[in-house]
Amino acid sequence: MKSFEGVETLASASTNQYKLALAMAKRVRALRDGAPCLVPELENPQQNAVKAAMAEFAKGLISYTVADDQH
Repeated sequence: MKSFEGVETLASASTNQYKLALAMAKRVRALRDGAPCLVPELENPQQNAVKAAMAEFAKGLISYTVADDQH
């Protein structure tokens, strides 16, 4: 599964894996709510939202930022 390998690479390079997981979870919810999938070769992205989100992050189609703590 190429998407998993890509996400694993992204996670190992990330300074905050928790924020990466939150960003992916948010994208999964958006896909399940009907947001268009950015990976056209996937079939039925609403039912395979986790796979679709992983593919989007692995291909660099979705980016996220880690905000500095405001403490």
